[in-house]
Amino acid sequence: MKRSILIDLRYLEYLNNGFGQLSLNYGNYIKNNSDKVQDLDITLFVPKEYIGAFGNHINYLECKRSYKWYPFLLPSFDIWHSISQQVKYISVANRTVRIVTIHDLNFLYERELNKARRKLKRQQSILDIADVITAISNFTIKELSVNLDLHGKPVILNYVGEHSIAKDPEAKPDFVDCNRQIFFTIGQVLEKKNFHVLLDMMKLMPNYDLYICGDNKFEYAKYIKKRIADENINNVFVPGIISPAEKVWMYKNCKAFLFPSKFEGFGYPLIEAMLFGKPVFSSNYTSLPEIGDKYAFFWDNFEPEQMKKLIESNLDSFYNNQEFIGEVIKYANSFTIERHMDAYLNLYRQDELKKHKNLFLSIYNYYKYLNS
Repeated sequence: MKRSILIDLRYLEYLNNGFGQLSLNYGNYIKNNSDKVQDLDITLFVPKEYIGAFGNHINYLECKRSYKWYPFLLPSFDIWHSISQQVKYISVANRTVRIVTIHDLNFLYERELNKARRKLKRQQSILDIADVITAISNFTIKELSVNLDLHGKPVILNYVGEHSIAKDPEAKPDFVDCNRQIFFTIGQVLEKKNFHVLLDMMKLMPNYDLYICGDNKFEYAKYIKKRIADENINNVFVPGIISPAEKVWMYKNCKAFLFPSKFEGFGYPLIEAMLFGKPVFSSNYTSLPEIGDKYAFFWDNFEPEQMKKLIESNLDSFYNNQEFIGEVIKYANSFTIERHMDAYLNLYRQDELKKHKNLFLSIYNYYKYLNS
């Protein structure tokens, strides 16, 4: 009898969100690799409009709000996998092994102390329900061990993996001046991305244009735009969300990728830029030194002159070292969706996965989580 697996892809509802793209990657992998999942009875937990979207060789369960407050209505599965720490639905069935993937604990640094404590308490509640915990970086594992009680539960490292976009279709964005050399960065324009430190640096680099692409509906984005206008910084642009094809063009045609983020559980844009053989200049915060490794350049501080100096002292030497560029591309290509998903499929198959034995405790922790 096949082992039954539920994979929570509810974030398909938010495709501009990182978890939405992650959910899409999972769904497409399962769609395109039916031979690799034929020994498992897989069900995808999806918004109504995605039922049937990833093939007929798997099952679908519509994500309904009632399941949040009445988890007993959920069908029973051998394994329930929540692919992010932002759990909204989970099985409390005693036979179910609950796998929860943690990407980061960035809220500890982004929120006020009281809000962070409440969020941490809520995270503890969901980990109390989990039977197996996975994490996307060693940095995240360290954060978990320092800030939460794991009760001796296994924590498994599985680096993020995605489809390589290096050969995907490209389209030049209308907003780019091709007569100029360009720097590129991408992400939601939130305070944690720390994009504002690039503004003073760009004042010192008038021969380059910088494009800060990504969702810019936030107050921090307004702050960035105001500074650009008030200080007459005419070589920095914040064009908003770009299409996948435009993103490919930006990576392919930028002179360097800049990523001053302060809080990342992984930092996949570093890997994306490396897929195109581009030099990456990054902050040295959280997981980024781990992910960038020896293939990225790291700012020790955000003093504009020092940031400029790191770029200028490494840009030409990077492009003059074709052997190193080859190593960068090879390294980036090791973070594949195939490796990532194979690790999870093998985990699902393990007979020794431990199950929660106390149904009452599972229910108690779940409702504690909902009300925290």
